[in-house]
Amino acid sequence: MMQEYLDFAKRNTEYFNNDQAMIKIILDPDSIHSWEESKKKDLADKNLPPEWSKIGIILDDPYILVIRDLVEFPSGRLGSYFRVLNQADLKEGQGVVILLRMNGKYLLLHQYRHPIRSWSYEIPRGFGEPGVPANEQAKIEVKEEIKGEITELIDLGEYHSNTGLEGNRVKLFLANLNSVGKPAAQEGIESFSFVSINEFEDMIASAKITDGFTIAAYTRAKLRGLL
Repeated sequence: MMQEYLDFAKRNTEYFNNDQAMIKIILDPDSIHSWEESKKKDLADKNLPPEWSKIGIILDDPYILVIRDLVEFPSGRLGSYFRVLNQADLKEGQGVVILLRMNGKYLLLHQYRHPIRSWSYEIPRGFGEPGVPANEQAKIEVKEEIKGEITELIDLGEYHSNTGLEGNRVKLFLANLNSVGKPAAQEGIESFSFVSINEFEDMIASAKITDGFTIAAYTRAKLRGLL
């Protein structure tokens, strides 16, 4: 596990940059091994799983990579710290979020989300695919989720959803929608609707919209005077 992790660090140096870092990543194999052995003893004393002491790649999934780093905190204490990375980010792709506008109204999906085991009102988005630029990925997501065609795509910049855990760089867009078809039921999308900007804002204010990506795209576009 350790060698795979160290090789990954060499290939992806931007994710292990310690320049001006208050929390520094430790990549010295001896330091990692020493910490792992000490941590393993602590876990054994508490009857906890010994694998919690392992530093390295914890999960290598087609969509995400989960890493446990050994880090040095500002106090000098060494400890472990989790990170989740998007596989597309590592392979010249990028996740995208698209706020869609058509005839002066904005599209909202009514979509079932497995992680929260509930329904969500949100705008189209996707993990991204390796080698696919963000602007092309946005068009693909709109086509896949609602059979829609985009006539104009406005870049709203990057967004980090959870800086305490995720290293993903998601690109936000505002787009004008030319046509729309049926929702993709296989992705858990029951339906979609078009709402006015006032209705959109009321749904955010009343917590009917709770999806952070949707709120972020709306906020970025609103503050830029684009809505």
